[in-house]
Amino acid sequence: MKKLLLPALLFNAIAAFGQWQNTTNNTAQDVTYAFSKLFASTTSNTDIQASSDNGATWTTSNTGVPASGLNFGTLSGSTLYGYKNNTVFSSTTGNNWTSTSGIGASDVVKSMTSLTGTVYAATSPVSGNGYKIFTLNGTTWSLKSSVSGTGTPIVTVLRNLNGNLFAATTNTGVLKSTNGGTSFSNSSTGIPNNNGDKYVSALGATGSALFLGTSGGKIMRSTDNGANWSQVYNIGDGMFQAFINDFYILSANNILVATDSGFVYSTNGGTSWNRNNVGLNFMNFENYMKRVTVSSTHIVAAVLTMSGGKIVRRPLGEIFPGMSVNENAFALIESKVYPNPANTSVTIEAEELMFEDNCSVKVIDALGREVGNYTLEFGKTSIDLSSYSNGIYSFSVLNNKAVVSTGKLVKN
Repeated sequence: MKKLLLPALLFNAIAAFGQWQNTTNNTAQDVTYAFSKLFASTTSNTDIQASSDNGATWTTSNTGVPASGLNFGTLSGSTLYGYKNNTVFSSTTGNNWTSTSGIGASDVVKSMTSLTGTVYAATSPVSGNGYKIFTLNGTTWSLKSSVSGTGTPIVTVLRNLNGNLFAATTNTGVLKSTNGGTSFSNSSTGIPNNNGDKYVSALGATGSALFLGTSGGKIMRSTDNGANWSQVYNIGDGMFQAFINDFYILSANNILVATDSGFVYSTNGGTSWNRNNVGLNFMNFENYMKRVTVSSTHIVAAVLTMSGGKIVRRPLGEIFPGMSVNENAFALIESKVYPNPANTSVTIEAEELMFEDNCSVKVIDALGREVGNYTLEFGKTSIDLSSYSNGIYSFSVLNNKAVVSTGKLVKN
């Protein structure tokens, strides 16, 4: 009996290490990270939950959420947006959601993004083909452009990719707008001309490359801003649909992807790819990973199961050794700080982020404590130093929660 006990304990210890772990959230089908918390939504009822401990425990955060639930949209500045049917909701805390107006009952919101401080929503009609692009003005939506008619595409995803709007569609690949959504043109050269791959289901971008995923299971990359695409990975077998569902860009090299075949990732900017699904129960269909995000210490994903959604997680360092979100620092872009040293105020500027949203600056003191978090507007922020003690501070510039530049500033 003793001989059997030790191997059993060793097996259990090994099985519990280096794999996806369940959390107490067994209902959610969507997950995002904002305001230093995780938020998870069932997408079908009012049950939105928040976690401030990287997914270990969850509490209700659903004041103002409609009975039909909501999907997470985009984080723009200090506001998180979600949507359901033709209504968009917003929150500055992840709770106390309020609704906006201006999108008609004949339209259904499909996706959201933001560009140069403007929030966008893409819709498709309740029945039929076509799409509309709306922009948010205060709490009211205004129509930016629309396309309709037999054979016109339905937009599945709308994203700001390196300063241009890209729209993924169900039947014509990907569309690109260089004028803020007023018009779109096809940008699908290189995407295979078959139904599974003309249906584009996910979009993402590093600073030097764009990525798209198809319902046929292909990940494709463009290094010329969408003019040409080439296949870099394939989870499908050509016989069945196997969606690429979501990209999360951690840094220029480290890319996370949620797919119908589980978790896929790259550590070299998308040149090669790996899968890691240890701990996911395929018999329970947990390989159907719909969303993936990153908290300060964990990779967190929403998966579908035979009984509904659930949230799983694993330590970030298991996939990217030695890395946390606060220390994923590759100096990808140049940042400036002036004047430096400074006494009353200082400006931090990253010119390459002028047309990017969801950018911020974190300031850390000599003891490693975060003492300031500031939104970067048009690539720049001014920091009031009147409450800072004299000394040397570190700062990190973040784009979509990924560190892209670091530096030092001195208060005297």
